[in-house]
Amino acid sequence: MRTALRALRCHLPPLLVHLLIGVPAALAFVCARWYIAYGHCEYADLGRRGLDGCTYDQIENSGFALIALTLIGSLVLLLLLLFDVLRPLRAGRPLKPHLLTLPAVLIPYAVYVTNGG
Repeated sequence: MRTALRALRCHLPPLLVHLLIGVPAALAFVCARWYIAYGHCEYADLGRRGLDGCTYDQIENSGFALIALTLIGSLVLLLLLLFDVLRPLRAGRPLKPHLLTLPAVLIPYAVYVTNGG
């Protein structure tokens, strides 16, 4: 039992940090999904017969979505780089516990999608 607790103690902090990093990562995924669906809309699309599903709001918000996607994606990448690579290397610790729990970043987004997002 003590061996299992030691193994969990080793992986629990990286797991919690990856779950916390997953919150802005989920927001970046939502921005990316929106930009893929509506980012192609421009004012020239309004003159076409088929609007291709574009509205004025989507045209005006596509720049904001791209900027938000870039900023939030950069923040997530920076946090992952700092926590998963630079911090363990500087402390002389192995990268394995950090890299094993890396998929936990996707859990908040998966919860959002399964709840109808």
